[in-house]
Amino acid sequence: MRKIAEILFKVLLVAFLTCGTLLVVGQMIGIILQKGDLIIQSAEWFKNPTIILSALFSLVGFSLNYLPEKKEVNEQDNSMYGG
Repeated sequence: MRKIAEILFKVLLVAFLTCGTLLVVGQMIGIILQKGDLIIQSAEWFKNPTIILSALFSLVGFSLNYLPEKKEVNEQDNSMYGG
C-alpha cells in the first residue's frame, strides 16, 4: 500500500508542477505579448486543475506519514536480539 501511495504522490507532484508551470508561462507570454486575454485564459484553464492537484498530492503526502514502512529482514532479526 505504501509503495502505491509513493508512486501516486510522485505522479501527482509532477502533474501539479507541470500544470502550475503552464499557468505561469502562459501568463508570462501574455505579459510579454501584451495580450490581456491570454493572461485571463491561462488562469481559467490552469488555476482549478493546479489547485485540485496540489490538494490531492498534499493529502497523499500527509497519509504517507501514517503508513508503516516495510522493514527489511535484517532489521527485524536484529530487533529480536536487542541489537
